[in-house]
Amino acid sequence: PGTCDSAGRALIRSAALFQPSPPPPQAMGNCGSKKAEKTVVEPEEPKPSAVPEEPVEEEPVATEKPSPEAEAEPAPTEEEAEAPEAEVSTVAELPTEEEKNIFAKVGDFVKNAFSAREEEAPKEEKVEVSRLTKIPVKEGAVPDMVAATEKDEFKALVKTFVGFVGVKMYAVGDGHVVTHSRWEDEAAAEGGKAALGGVLKTFMAELVAGPPEEALVGPEMWAVDGPAASEPPVAVRLTTIGFKGEEAREAALALLRSKEGAFKELGGLVGVSSYQTGPTEALVVASYTSREALEAAAPVAKEVLGDAMEHFSGVPAQETGTVEYIWPAKEPSWIEKVSAYLSPTKKAPPPPAEEEEAGEAEAEPEAEAAEAAEEEGAEAAEEEADKPPPPPSLFEKVAAALSPRKEKPPAAEAPAAEEAPAAEAPA
Repeated sequence: PGTCDSAGRALIRSAALFQPSPPPPQAMGNCGSKKAEKTVVEPEEPKPSAVPEEPVEEEPVATEKPSPEAEAEPAPTEEEAEAPEAEVSTVAELPTEEEKNIFAKVGDFVKNAFSAREEEAPKEEKVEVSRLTKIPVKEGAVPDMVAATEKDEFKALVKTFVGFVGVKMYAVGDGHVVTHSRWEDEAAAEGGKAALGGVLKTFMAELVAGPPEEALVGPEMWAVDGPAASEPPVAVRLTTIGFKGEEAREAALALLRSKEGAFKELGGLVGVSSYQTGPTEALVVASYTSREALEAAAPVAKEVLGDAMEHFSGVPAQETGTVEYIWPAKEPSWIEKVSAYLSPTKKAPPPPAEEEEAGEAEAEPEAEAAEAAEEEGAEAAEEEADKPPPPPSLFEKVAAALSPRKEKPPAAEAPAAEEAPAAEAPA
């Protein structure tokens, strides 16, 4: 038995060399027995540590309860489980007519709001048209015609003219006037004939010597402003021109444009405008600030017409006159209004014949006022001299008491009068 025990221990030690953590050796039973008993390894009890450990409370594990819907929903039967599932259709339903209308409106809104808008077709610009009508009048009737335009009834009638822009009346030649009316377009100018007839019949029937001549109607072909463009026109020159053809007309216009620099240097020129009154006809209106300025510009006008004579069908016809009426009246510009507001008002000097009388009349009240002032000054001086001197103030009294007294200097003795030497008696 001793030998068997020692051999068993040796085997246990050799096996322990190949195990990382060998179990503790256990006493084996009879090594000679054929059936070995199983060894039970009991866990070692932990040794009590010096620091007591706090007890760890275990959190309760929440268990989910089935929802009432799940409890209420019965389990599918075997037949339902074996039945094939219904196929879901992926084809959208067609929209109704109402939905189509809504989609169309939304599409139009988006297209108009975010897409590039097509360029609008340019609107046809209106071309201003003039009517120039020669009217025979009675002698001395022009002032009465101008007075008729100041009536309220005349102004009310003019406001009813459709497309009416303005009018000027020129007194030219002997016994007739020319009305130059301007209209927004040709259609409005066509109505100008009836408008002029209504004015003549209602307000100037007794002033007109006969029916008006056929009007010259047409647009403005060329215009240039003179150095006096901001001033009202007073004198006017009307020139009627006939051209050899349309090409000649265009060549003459090109020549006029090349002479614009010369026109802009004419003193007193308000402006020059050329109106096409027919395919090969034109009327030129040149206005000036005075009759003298018109006559001074005559050599320049003659030179220009002479250069273009090759394009004319004949010698141009000219008339000069005065501007008698303008409607609407020219409003002063804002610069003119500001200048008039800031400039001091000046009194106009009296006429030369009355200057001496005015000077004498102004000198008399001035002399009387001067004498009265002198008298008042003399009286005031006398009153001041008669008044007693005012008593000294408290400050003056204290200052006099504190100040050292000064001895008055002795009065200077008057020098003895020298006796005049006795006059010697003549021998």
